Amino acid sequence: MRELANINGRISSIQDAVIPAEDRGYLFGDGVYEVVRTYNSRIWALDRHWHRFRRSLEEIQLDIDNLEEIHSWILETYQESQIPNATLYYQLTRGVGPRSHVWTEDLKPTFFMSVRRFEEREYVGGVKVHSFPDQRWGRCDIKSLNLLPNVLVKQQARKLGGYEALLVNDQGHVTEGSSSAIMAIANDTIVVPPRSPSILPSITREFVREIALEINLTFQERWLSLAEFGTVSEAFLAGTGDEIMGITHLNGKVIGTGKVGVHTQNILRRYRERINQQQD
Repeated sequence: MRELANINGRISSIQDAVIPAEDRGYLFGDGVYEVVRTYNSRIWALDRHWHRFRRSLEEIQLDIDNLEEIHSWILETYQESQIPNATLYYQLTRGVGPRSHVWTEDLKPTFFMSVRRFEEREYVGGVKVHSFPDQRWGRCDIKSLNLLPNVLVKQQARKLGGYEALLVNDQGHVTEGSSSAIMAIANDTIVVPPRSPSILPSITREFVREIALEINLTFQERWLSLAEFGTVSEAFLAGTGDEIMGITHLNGKVIGTGKVGVHTQNILRRYRERINQQQD
């Protein structure tokens, strides 16, 4: 089992992977990415992530003529690593050229991928979150490389003893976490922000929506204010790495009972059943 990288089809150790200094991903964040998990040597929900990846490419006008080949590189690199439970990160940038805001059409996109062992993050007792103003750009539905606002608030949340940063827009609405979707449960209803350019179309959120139908929970898209979020009976994070992770405290105050709620536990259990049964 080896942690590996792939640059434009060439597999190497991560330490030996090198990208030119004038790649636009490095200079401008001019690219998009995805993160996928594997369980027991099987890539989980790759088709859903691949669909979102292709949409992000279209939204930034990054035309790729070898997408099928890139898809095969992802599979090949992971198979060569032989890591049963891994994190696959892959990205495409617009390519390498002299630094200029305006790109030329002759650029060749740069593909980069890494395969690393997944670091377990089991928080059975739930996690604490802290709220911050959402200062990201207006197209968060694109999974772009521009993550500096996310990085800064996540770091600040950790300094305050929290696990995740909860983002609040100018209207006082909760949008999402710095690296996760945010969901609340009130009166047997899962409440999530409406789909819009201000939030990422979360893959795990879609799984939660499907699970909600199975267990007779209403799935409702509407905005929650920060104050209302603090009064719900349950809340949780949802994401590829975090899976389903209960929130017990917001800004130092208890959410619900201060423990991971029954519905949240049930959703996590059913999500993992889907993984075990390969229902992606």
